[in-house]
Amino acid sequence: MDYVRGKVIETPVQVLCIGPTRKVVETPIQCSTEAFYKFFKKQAKLLPSVCGAVVHTIGLADGNRSWVNTVGSRKVIEILSADSTSDTAEKFKYVVEAVDDRSRKITYKLLEGSLLQLYDSFTVTLQVTTGNTAKWTVEYVKKNPSNEDPDFYLDLFRTINATVDIYLRSN
Repeated sequence: MDYVRGKVIETPVQVLCIGPTRKVVETPIQCSTEAFYKFFKKQAKLLPSVCGAVVHTIGLADGNRSWVNTVGSRKVIEILSADSTSDTAEKFKYVVEAVDDRSRKITYKLLEGSLLQLYDSFTVTLQVTTGNTAKWTVEYVKKNPSNEDPDFYLDLFRTINATVDIYLRSN
């Protein structure tokens, strides 16, 4: 409110609230749904050897000693960079927010990395469905409405799904 010559003038304030946006990538898998889920829950350390073109490295973070994804476990991953002019990797630190073995679902929340320059929050959920589908859901809140959607990363999930599926069928 402003005071002008003894009068109260209400100044409208425009508040821009940007809510979370959700995008989903679903791909069919031919391997066992249990094997696919188990791979991401207990064997994520194999990602660089299984799909090294996308996942360059993965490591335990903040004192974690187990590769099993449990609530609160933290890891650091280096993946192919979204910068199309570069063949470099981007490093991200994430925490496992939720694990639901019954519905074969794991939720990861980004803690550090370049994406947090564009988004206030960035959460990824993997769910392996009984219909032999691997579904990645990305939920994010843009810091600025003009920031791009993270479609590049959704494409990476498609590639990871296909590569892990092939690996699990042959091993």
